Amino acid sequence: MVKASVAADARAAERVARGAGRMLRADLMAVIVAVLGRRFAEARVISYAEFLEQVSDDLDELRDDGFTLPRNAQEYVGDWIANGYLVRRGSTAAREETVELARDAAEALRFVAAIDQPTSAVTSSRLANVIGLLGDLARDSDPDASSRLEALRARREEIDEEMARIESGDFEPLDRDLARERMREILHLAGEIPGDFAKVADDLEALNASLREQIINNDGSRGGVLDQVFAGVDLIEGSEAGRTFNAFHELLLDVVVADRFDRAVDELLGRDFTTGLAGTEIAFLRRFLSVLQRESSQVRRSFTDFSRSLRRFVQTQEYREHKRLADALARADGAALQALRRHPPSTLLGRDLDLTSMRIASITAWRLHNPADQRSVEEVTTNAVVELDLEQLRALVRLTEIDFAELQRDVADTVAARGVATVAEVLDRHPATQGLASVVGLHILAAEYGTRSVGVEEWGWVSAGGQPRTVGAPRYIFDSVPEHWSQP
Repeated sequence: MVKASVAADARAAERVARGAGRMLRADLMAVIVAVLGRRFAEARVISYAEFLEQVSDDLDELRDDGFTLPRNAQEYVGDWIANGYLVRRGSTAAREETVELARDAAEALRFVAAIDQPTSAVTSSRLANVIGLLGDLARDSDPDASSRLEALRARREEIDEEMARIESGDFEPLDRDLARERMREILHLAGEIPGDFAKVADDLEALNASLREQIINNDGSRGGVLDQVFAGVDLIEGSEAGRTFNAFHELLLDVVVADRFDRAVDELLGRDFTTGLAGTEIAFLRRFLSVLQRESSQVRRSFTDFSRSLRRFVQTQEYREHKRLADALARADGAALQALRRHPPSTLLGRDLDLTSMRIASITAWRLHNPADQRSVEEVTTNAVVELDLEQLRALVRLTEIDFAELQRDVADTVAARGVATVAEVLDRHPATQGLASVVGLHILAAEYGTRSVGVEEWGWVSAGGQPRTVGAPRYIFDSVPEHWSQP
């Protein structure tokens, strides 16, 4: 191994300080680590609206515990995006914005977790893993057929001897302490995989940007990236990162491997040495493959999107416009440097410039909107019209509209049972199935059909994040309701 110089080590440490170290130096580091670590433990990508609601719930819990957090969830999330802890993207598939952990933030979370729950690497399990992997690599990479056959025969003899001992009853199951140590080692290794999806996605995006930059800066010589894309070569799929990830993705989707994993988990969780595992560790094992398959599929879709986008970038001659823009920017940059020599920044111009509230950034920080990114290069297929499912349609409408029909039936039922009813009594008998939307709907019905009474009462519901919510509201009384409210 070539030892790096001290200067190279210092530069590497500087990069860490500007990346993951920046989050660890933040004033609200504890809050950021707690919220991001909790919300991105099982999901790499979360819709922006859902994430805001989750953060709002977390902030309420933290305030109840004594943390001083005067700002709202939207403001904190905006800061985390601006500081590079989170990446906000527009999802063309779901037509909504999403947020995901930045690569440096994922590294910072992993660093904090390693300090909070340190694990020793000086274990027999770790050593056995290293020796086993080295032996497998030496066997699988051996180009000599005779020595490879010799190693396999030796292995077969060992297996035959072990089977003979087992058949004669001369065997002992693995020691309980050693089995528990191996289980911890497996959990530790498995826990590192989901966090690396952020790194894979980051490498993928960097590769896509690098290829586009090479295309734009192409000087016309043959054999470059531009020619390869014209020739139909998929540079993203064929890159080292692409090949490594595709091998991982294909293995993950192997039905035989998945079945073997599930059977192993079932058998292990039935052994007595796993009784000391925490509930979160058991849940992690149970959902390990499904979480990996979901995250891997998201990264795989990004691979496909980047590959299509790069082909379209070349086939539509779009790169020529970017090349003209790059040339114009280079000429403007050169002119600015010449002007700088004659007019230093400290030169007084004799003009006043009012400060703007807009955020000022360099032109390189701009992200231009390209409508062509939304254009499909695939053939458009026409799907058969299916019969309308009213129940499914109603469920979809409930996602965006208040279900007044349900609320009217709830009010009519409560009035029929009690004679008269307030909004709080309706909610007590029929909990708000749409959360705050149901409460707002009841308020509208009460204002139109109820009678305003003296005093206030408490209206309660459960948020989408599972947190109980209450609000003090005017007391309205329903003493009669329209007849059609009782109809199903």
